[in-house]
Amino acid sequence: MIDGAVVVDAVVHPYNLAPANQNPKARDQLEAVYGAHVLATDQNRPEYLLTHDEFFSDFPFEAIADSLFVESPVDLAVIHALPNLGFARGHVTAPERAAAFRDRYPDRFRLFATVDTPITDAAITQLEQQVTQFGVDGLKLYPAFFYDDVGRGWRLDDADYATPLLEAARDLGIRNVAVHKALWLPPAPRSAFSLDDLNLPLERFPDINFHVVHAGAAFLEETATLLRRHRNLYATLESVFAYVVVRPLVFARILGTLLRACGADQLLFGSGSNLSHPAPLLAAFDGYELPDDLVAEHGYPQLTAEDRRRILGGNALRLLGLEAATVTSRVADDEFARERLRGVARPWGQLRTGTTAVRG
Repeated sequence: MIDGAVVVDAVVHPYNLAPANQNPKARDQLEAVYGAHVLATDQNRPEYLLTHDEFFSDFPFEAIADSLFVESPVDLAVIHALPNLGFARGHVTAPERAAAFRDRYPDRFRLFATVDTPITDAAITQLEQQVTQFGVDGLKLYPAFFYDDVGRGWRLDDADYATPLLEAARDLGIRNVAVHKALWLPPAPRSAFSLDDLNLPLERFPDINFHVVHAGAAFLEETATLLRRHRNLYATLESVFAYVVVRPLVFARILGTLLRACGADQLLFGSGSNLSHPAPLLAAFDGYELPDDLVAEHGYPQLTAEDRRRILGGNALRLLGLEAATVTSRVADDEFARERLRGVARPWGQLRTGTTAVRG
């Protein structure tokens, strides 16, 4: 909680990048993922930087939880299950493990399912199984599938794959679909990560809220146009939110452009932990305002306290069908809250102590 406002981290995903789950032919991609973590971390705060060995591990869910709720003022987080992204042998964040951890701390986590096959019927079956077995609050999609060291892209307006999958998601009661866009994942075609396939599904499925994950990292003007046009589109600012620390001028321009397009009601905070630690991002955004010269030059609306409240958690609560008072009452005296009251722990503390606290 920040200034009495609930904080919801809209994207967290503990990576399983242990050697046993690494694709040995994808060394360049693996190093690029670690490079993204390095670039997203303030070099003046080295305690937030994971070492190479720490990053390339089966990252503990417990360490993610502490990074959110003990080391940072986050109240609730959404775990995104992640498929094989080419640099792994299997799921990067397995849905069954994510669900089991969510079930240990149901007041602290929500879960988005994923699918890991380009075969339509099989993808629908995977989704049905996750909804039935785990219960989910959304679906996370990547616009490419990676098999045999080849990345094959697909489009969200495709009639043979995407449309039947989205229809199945809607029929299963899913109202939030998050799609990785803007940040290219080679060897998939770069075109798969553009935004030119969003208009049709946004119009065809008005009862689904689509979240563009990494919104603004590329295609900023296209993102702004889509947000202005479609009220069921949301910009999840994973990766971009790290810019508030490492590229503050770029962050201000991206945020200002999006605010000018749609106000604060369609913007979501996301750290992407363990890709970024949430604490420095939230500290930098506490009381944040756009630089006056950019506001004057570009006609950006100035960020208000209410805007920050919506971005940090209010919008996500609405999408998840939750009330702020309910969330805060359920976590006010849980084990994470009690641990945080003892004093903010050092970053990635559970990982670095060599022990994993058992809670719940």
